[in-house]
Amino acid sequence: MIPTDTPWSGLEAGKTDTRRVGAAARWNWFWAVMPRADVCLLLQLTDLPKPVPDLPKLKNLEIRFQTLPGGPILYIRLKDNAQMELFETLCRDVMAAGELAETEAEALERAIGRTFRWHYLLRGGKLEVLSEEAQKGLIGEIEVLKLLIANLGPKPALTAWTGPSGAPKDFELKADCIEVKARRGASQPFVKITNEHQLADVPDRRLWLAVLAVDKVQQPHGKTLTEHVAEVTDLLERTEPSTIMDWDLHLADVGYDCLHDYSAWRWIVSAPVFHTISEGFPRISAPVPLGVSTVSYSLALSACAPFRTDWADVQANLIEEVQP
Repeated sequence: MIPTDTPWSGLEAGKTDTRRVGAAARWNWFWAVMPRADVCLLLQLTDLPKPVPDLPKLKNLEIRFQTLPGGPILYIRLKDNAQMELFETLCRDVMAAGELAETEAEALERAIGRTFRWHYLLRGGKLEVLSEEAQKGLIGEIEVLKLLIANLGPKPALTAWTGPSGAPKDFELKADCIEVKARRGASQPFVKITNEHQLADVPDRRLWLAVLAVDKVQQPHGKTLTEHVAEVTDLLERTEPSTIMDWDLHLADVGYDCLHDYSAWRWIVSAPVFHTISEGFPRISAPVPLGVSTVSYSLALSACAPFRTDWADVQANLIEEVQP
């Protein structure tokens, strides 16, 4: 029995029955009830995307494309009607994300991206704001990401950003890897290396260490983490909107949610200082002795000075990656 205080009330069970969400909606959203009385959200499409994108897999939801006589749709179906209140919240959030789009293709990308974010949260993602240390680390990686976007383009840069997924290096390209460390500018001149794999050599790839100063400041100085994120979002929307979903998924993987309030923290960030990780660089790297693992240590930046280089050197190598 469908409760009367839901958007699905009044729809007939036993067949697929639909009701348009609202005349003011930019895109063709429908509340629907499937033959087994399962409630759904539908997005009617003009064409199926090519290639068909991956869709999140959730225990109590079915998310699929389907071609009907009236055309293709994306539908999100709730398998357990006991979760209808939460499902309505999810549906409205997905629609709100899609309604910001200027094209149907972008609306679909945004809807799928927002569903992936729910996928992340419902599988145990962080519901609280990021700690100060986590904010600093994310801001540092975003600064390097912006450099890569400017030189490689949004899609290759986001593909290279592997740190959020738990990879050993923050950025992994075809012939280069970059590890990013954010530190407080006024602190002792050290950076924390959290395991033996972060500065370990990768066969057939150059390895760079990028160090940035990220400092907390008072208003009106600096920017919040939300503002740092918004800058990249705006850049992607202007240059390559199809990458928004990848961007959202990376942010979800590090525990960032745009609904969290980061107004209590404002940050200024320096330009990254790059170092070449090569023979003689001070480090503890894999393989370590048998039985030893997760080796963390402080690395003195003074000892790294002989290996310091500039962005132009790194950039010259990265440009080779995209040349035919």
